[in-house]
Parts: sequence; C-alpha cells; structure tokens
Amino acid sequence: MKKETKRSVLRIVLAAAVLAALIFVIAYQNRDRSLGGEIVDILGSGKNAEDSRSVEGYAGGTALPVGDKALLLTTNTFLLMDENGRGSAKDISIASPAACACGDYIVVCDREGRDFALYKGDKQVYSLRTEYPIISAKVNKNGYAFVAGEPSGGGAEIRVYNDKGEAIYAWSMGGGEFVDMDLSADNSRLVISSVGDAEDELRGELTVVRLDKTERQAAGVREGEIYFNVKINRDYTITALGSEQLALYNSDGALRWSLGYDGRTLLGADISNPDAMVICCESASSGLVGKSTQIELVNRLGEVTASTEMNGLCETLSVSGGHIAASAGNRVFIYDEKCRLKKELLSDFTVKHMALFDSGKAAFVMSGSAGNIIK
Repeated sequence: MKKETKRSVLRIVLAAAVLAALIFVIAYQNRDRSLGGEIVDILGSGKNAEDSRSVEGYAGGTALPVGDKALLLTTNTFLLMDENGRGSAKDISIASPAACACGDYIVVCDREGRDFALYKGDKQVYSLRTEYPIISAKVNKNGYAFVAGEPSGGGAEIRVYNDKGEAIYAWSMGGGEFVDMDLSADNSRLVISSVGDAEDELRGELTVVRLDKTERQAAGVREGEIYFNVKINRDYTITALGSEQLALYNSDGALRWSLGYDGRTLLGADISNPDAMVICCESASSGLVGKSTQIELVNRLGEVTASTEMNGLCETLSVSGGHIAASAGNRVFIYDEKCRLKKELLSDFTVKHMALFDSGKAAFVMSGSAGNIIK
C-alpha cells in the first residue's frame, strides 16, 4: 500500500470513528412541562449589549463557557459576554475559527490556516503564525498554548508556547494521524492521542512526553479504540474518551480502569473535571415512540455516581460551574451536580452550539444563522 493511500485510509477511518461518536440525531417528544425563560438578542437592538452590529459566520462559529462568561467566536467576531449579553465585540478575520478556554485564557486559531492568538479574558496577549497548517490548538490555565501542525510529509509537530508567546518545546510525532492532546497544569507533561497502522492494522495510541526531561515517557496502545478526547490530570493520570469506552491510565501508560457504554451510542461527553465527568448516551429505552438520552456522572474511580434520562437525543452538551446543560432540538435542559433537573428552557431555533454560564441560570445558544442567550 502506498504511503498516500495509507494516509487517506487512516483519515477516512478516523473521521468515521469521530463522526460516529459525535453526530447527534435531532428527535424529541413534547412534554407537559412549563417552559419559562427570557431570550436576549445578542448584538441585535443594542438594548442588552454594548455593541449593535452584524455578526457573520454563525454556521462555522463556536460557543464556549469561560469562567462566569460565555465566548462567541465566528469568522468575524470575538465576543466575551455576561448573562445579559454585555461585552465588547472585537473584529477578527478567521476563515475556519476554533477556540479552547482554560481558566482566564483563551486560544483562538484558524483551523488548517497558520494563525493563532492567545487572549487573557478579552485582551489579546499575542498572535503568531506557525510553520505548518494548524490541526489543533489548546491552552492550559497558565496560559501555555500547545499547537499541533501538519507538515507536508505527514504526521504532526506539536509546539508548546509559554504565556509570552515563546516556543519552548517541540515534539514530532513522525508517522500516524494526530487526534487530540493535553498539557499538564504544571507544564511538564504532554499527552498525545493518535492513530497509526502496524502491519496494515489500525490502532489507537496514547503517548506521554516529559517536557521537563525532553523524553518520551510512556505509550499505552489499545487496539481498535481511538481516543478522540484526552486530559492529563493533576496526579498525571490520563482520562481518555473514545467511541466505545471512557478510560483512565496511570502516568506510566498502564490502564487503571475502563467504563464501556454497554452498546449504547455516545452522544456527548465532558471530561474536564475528573471527579465529575459527564457522558451522554442514547438510552437503551429509546424506541419507536421516542428517543431519549441517558446522562451519567462518573467519578475518578470509574463509578457512575448519578444519572438521569432526558427526553430527546442530545444535540450538544456544555458543563460549567458544576452545572450541566444538554440540548435536544430547541429545548435546553439544565441539571445540577447530581443530575437533578433545575431548568428547562426553550430556544426559538434548533441549538447547534451552546455555552452554559456557570450560574446555571442561563445559556448562550447558537444555530447556523443566529445566537441568543436564554434564561
């Protein structure tokens, strides 16, 4: 098999695996429940926002919770807003915008482009152009950005930048296809999820790199599973989320535990808090009458500590301030830290992206052509 053909097959299989785990089918039943709430028109009349202007690029945009605020990022706008829509919108120009937030820091990049920028709140710290097209860009709570680029020869190069924009480390993957990565809170260890082939057999792989010792520390390989979201915790254990299971690895790459989904389809997940991870799967009780979502909280021992069933299939998930928000069609359900339903809100459009405010009282929601706060 030629090298380019192998790379094409890897890309197709990887895309299919991620798509199977993340595609959400919109289907829900009406419920006899009162729907309350107020809709705040973002950047519309100007009554609830400091700026009144057009916002383009919703279809390619994204929404993220950032502390007690929410970020709206589109092809032409960067807006960090409070629950009332107040915030100063900044003009940007990004063909394919993507963002990651951690603590006070936000990294914004142009996927498949070469530009990225670090923000602290709504203030830009620096902007840089990379050598290779960007696959992914993330940031940790210290403002250390880590950016994966794709060299023309294949593989990936990951560079780590300090909070001043200085490149302090580079790691070349060589072969294989990059999937995800994370940097520890003390900036010392990098974990990389990738997929490669050995003797024409696809395999998922986790690699731990010690930045402080400039060496590869461990690799844990699991045949047939691709982890599309990884997180390195304070104790250097690694949480790994795949389409078939949620798993925890020790710092040396040894598997500590795994939790399968019992044949259910994974609809969404959040592994940012190792003590209260959230997984959403299509409920086993879904049938011809209607479909539903099982929302489960998982602790660091791999135990399900709380669960609830939501009417409809989860379209998007957002976790902030100990609260959980999940949408199905144009409905948003907000739960507390024990999966108890606290609010049910109604949007005037199908929710495609969402950022829950950490108060748990409001959420910023987006469709392909509009964005509002509902509360």
